[in-house]
Amino acid sequence: MGNTPEESNTAAHPEERAAVVAWTAVLDSLELSVDEAFAGTLPTTSLVRQALALGNWTPPDVEGPIPAELVTRARRIQLKQREALSALRDDLESTRKHQSAIGAVRSATTRGASGAVYLDAVG
Repeated sequence: MGNTPEESNTAAHPEERAAVVAWTAVLDSLELSVDEAFAGTLPTTSLVRQALALGNWTPPDVEGPIPAELVTRARRIQLKQREALSALRDDLESTRKHQSAIGAVRSATTRGASGAVYLDAVG
């Protein structure tokens, strides 16, 4: 994640180097989150926490703008985030369709039924 060629330039001044280090940590965190989202390794509780946190998200507390040497990486991460968002929207639509189908089956099979009802999905 971190050590890309664009980041290998060492800043001449300590303040500039500190900004590179701070922003690299921010980008590492963002990239890890989007990579986990694509890999499907975020547990449901983590997804719920992230969704709740998004409403209260604030920009990272770093001094100054992102250093020029990290802009390309930031744009790459932004593109990955947009791709992940698109995939999540597709998953959400698929889930809504499945829920609708389940609701239709439940509605059709439970009218007036007093006991368990089974649906033969194979034969």
